[in-house]
Amino acid sequence: MKVLSSEKWLLGIWILLGGILRFLNLGNKPIWTDEVATMVFSLGNDYESIPLNQVISLEQLLQPLQINPQATLVDVASNLINQDNHPPLYFLLAHLWLQIFPSANSYLSVWVARSLPAILGIVSIPLTYFLAKLSFRSSFVAQLAAGLMAFSPYGIFLAQEARHYTLGILLVILSLSCLIITVRILYQHQVIPWGLVYSWLLVNCLGLGIHYFFSLTLLAQSLLLIGLLIYQIKEKKISGRNWLRIAWVILGTLLTALVWIIKILPPDF
Repeated sequence: MKVLSSEKWLLGIWILLGGILRFLNLGNKPIWTDEVATMVFSLGNDYESIPLNQVISLEQLLQPLQINPQATLVDVASNLINQDNHPPLYFLLAHLWLQIFPSANSYLSVWVARSLPAILGIVSIPLTYFLAKLSFRSSFVAQLAAGLMAFSPYGIFLAQEARHYTLGILLVILSLSCLIITVRILYQHQVIPWGLVYSWLLVNCLGLGIHYFFSLTLLAQSLLLIGLLIYQIKEKKISGRNWLRIAWVILGTLLTALVWIIKILPPDF
């Protein structure tokens, strides 16, 4: 119990320090165009209100960043589908998040827009700990991984952007965790529970709904599963029931990917 308590304390320190670093000067970093686009679409606005080919005022330029109380989740999804090429899941979540915090003026606060990714970045620290412990069964490696995530310059940089990257990181960690549990079950010749199957499928679908680059994680997992399948066939240790359940995960993930492929294809393709 004493060792377990010390582990929790150390993990808590990583979370605390990682949180401080992610919220340090959160609203002072210069904002860039992709963040502006994320904020505009998360508000349920678009760029069509900005006049083109004429001199405009600063108020007209910033109009898409004004709070829009009438905007709904349907507006957010519709604007993304018609004017952008990103999956809508993070933007829908950000829209709900932005509604929690009242603004001192009519414009969206950069700090508020960045606070959600910062919180998600903090959550990635304990998830990294559990993924490392699950993978290596070592408290030392898990604490080291959590510390590296807490102080990662790149992790801090992404967590201070009003973008969907940190949510994608969380889903990558969760998907890899499902993969590791599945592989361990296969090696132990046990049956993969349906709860794990549905959880893995849900995480993969959510990941594809956050960013198309999540597919790179799925590609890496596919290569590992193909290698493991070949190995089990050669060793005659294959379990048809388990691989049928893995096939359900693959099929469901592919169907979700197909939806987004159709969405990003040109209309006249």
